[in-house]
Amino acid sequence: MNYAPQSTALAPVGAFLLAGGASSRMGRDKALIPFRGNPLLVHLAELLRSVSVDFHIIAPPQRYESFAYPILPDLRDNCGPMAAIETALSHSPHPWNFIVACDMPLLSADWLMTLRDAALASTQTDCVSSATAPDSPNPLAAIWNRTALPTVRSFLDEGNFRVRSLLSSLETKILIPPDPQILANWNRPEDLSGLIGEGKANSGR
Repeated sequence: MNYAPQSTALAPVGAFLLAGGASSRMGRDKALIPFRGNPLLVHLAELLRSVSVDFHIIAPPQRYESFAYPILPDLRDNCGPMAAIETALSHSPHPWNFIVACDMPLLSADWLMTLRDAALASTQTDCVSSATAPDSPNPLAAIWNRTALPTVRSFLDEGNFRVRSLLSSLETKILIPPDPQILANWNRPEDLSGLIGEGKANSGR
């Protein structure tokens, strides 16, 4: 895959790869599954680095310390992806930030740039989220504005960890890619479809 940097002339954006999950349904660490010659973690890290000016992984630091990427731990333990979103938006100095789960091998730079362009053209928008259908947003294949941070913190303080519910409380723009398969994720061993190098992923999260 070509990881050549894309144009970030319009505005610098941050990028965060969420890799702190337990991969319990997969039975092994999804981030380390080979994909096109690299662990999926590396594949997605380089993809995000190509479309941003500031990249971090959000995960327990000791888990991926052998990789040469900056890693941030969650600000709150055992709160799922919502805590990772809080960590990302709290850390970033940039208004807009890609937040992507480490289980979508087919995600493309072109689609990420589409999200970015829509975000930069928007006003009073907190999140531009990918979706496979209008009622099926994927908030972990999205670009988030730091304006969402107070609401994220409020949800966490209340013990509400449902990220899709969070989206409904924000000014959210939904975009569906021409080929929704690029949002497919690897959740279970059968999603690998016997071909780890390419993989047929599951389009449901």
